[in-house]
Amino acid sequence: MLDEKKVHELKKAFPFVNELDGKHEFFDSLYYQKIEPGMVILDESHKCTGVILMLSGVIRIYKLSDEGREITLYRIGRGETCTLTLACLLGIGEVPFPVAASAEQLSEAVFVPAEIFKKLFYSVPSIQKFFFMSLSAKFYSVLNLLENITFKRTSERLMDFLITKTAGGTYPLYSTHEAIGAELGTAREVVSRLLKEMESNGIVTLSRGKITLLDKAFYHQ
Repeated sequence: MLDEKKVHELKKAFPFVNELDGKHEFFDSLYYQKIEPGMVILDESHKCTGVILMLSGVIRIYKLSDEGREITLYRIGRGETCTLTLACLLGIGEVPFPVAASAEQLSEAVFVPAEIFKKLFYSVPSIQKFFFMSLSAKFYSVLNLLENITFKRTSERLMDFLITKTAGGTYPLYSTHEAIGAELGTAREVVSRLLKEMESNGIVTLSRGKITLLDKAFYHQ
């Protein structure tokens, strides 16, 4: 059960919760968790036991291959939830969580047990609206990712990534080649090779854990 302060934070982050006042079954079932950076909170070996409601921080949702490669599908932050849990909880039979989830920074979340969530989902329209809107947003995010992987070369996707993460060369990017590979769904060696080529062409400068985008004219062409 949450204390009054956490309930207040939950209502601010998720307005539909305000409509549940009086539903003691809901509030009595909630549990709060502080999630340390790097902590894996779900993976493909677990069944979905509930729904996460983010109060702060960032959780990365990603897919892990049998060979250990990763690709980031999307992230969730304050006021968001992992919509893939709907597939687990509302589908036919019990299915395992289809992806993995880990904290990128210190995060706070509230968890709703599966049975309580399913009961309320089918009876409270505002909950349905929130989750379907969330599902739509993440669906288009994953669709955009699929389109990029299918139709863009890895070098183009890497360039797009650098432009986004450095605000068009305004700030350096502090990241490892392995982390960038996990973001793009490719191997660290591929990222390293492409970055070396970019450095040779005067597009970036590389130092340990730091990438600086230099040639602004390159991506305005």
